[in-house]
Amino acid sequence: MGNINNILETLSKIISSIINPLIVAAFTFGILIYSNPSIQTKNTLFLISFLATTILPLITILYFIKLGKVTSIDAPIKEQRIQLLAIASIYHSLGFILLAYLGASPIVRGLMFCYAINTAIVWKITIYWKISIHMVGLGGPIVALWLVGYQHPLIMAMTIILVSISRLILKAHTPNQIIAGIILAMGLAYLELTYLFL
Repeated sequence: MGNINNILETLSKIISSIINPLIVAAFTFGILIYSNPSIQTKNTLFLISFLATTILPLITILYFIKLGKVTSIDAPIKEQRIQLLAIASIYHSLGFILLAYLGASPIVRGLMFCYAINTAIVWKITIYWKISIHMVGLGGPIVALWLVGYQHPLIMAMTIILVSISRLILKAHTPNQIIAGIILAMGLAYLELTYLFL
């Protein structure tokens, strides 16, 4: 029994690391930017998106680990996440401003807007309650991809289920924190993208 638990925990760590909000963001922006033949400045737009959603937040997390403000890259303790989320929201906001200035497509600008606003909302929620950032980081990209025609319900549902189960096995979140994260992210992203950008 202990062996099975170890295997499940190891698999859950792998899933949580691969389907991580920082990686999901880069992957999603890559699809949205490089699959659109009408975008001329693909590399520049992707670099801005990658810096704002992946590189700068990762550097900040690693810096906070070095300072002893955060215990691991997942920032497992609610209080450790608050300052990181506020800083990430600023990075995303700057990314949105740059993407808008460079005339990025509506879906690319819209997704960065979702990252900026939704991260700020999650920051406010996290002051009082630990919501699943993994699920929040998955919900928005799934909605964005769905809205531009990447409609793969089985793959998307399986991804949500795999990440949810991995977070439960790792005891990182309760079922309520996971459900709240995915519903909040998908609901907000749908409203923001359809009413403001598409």
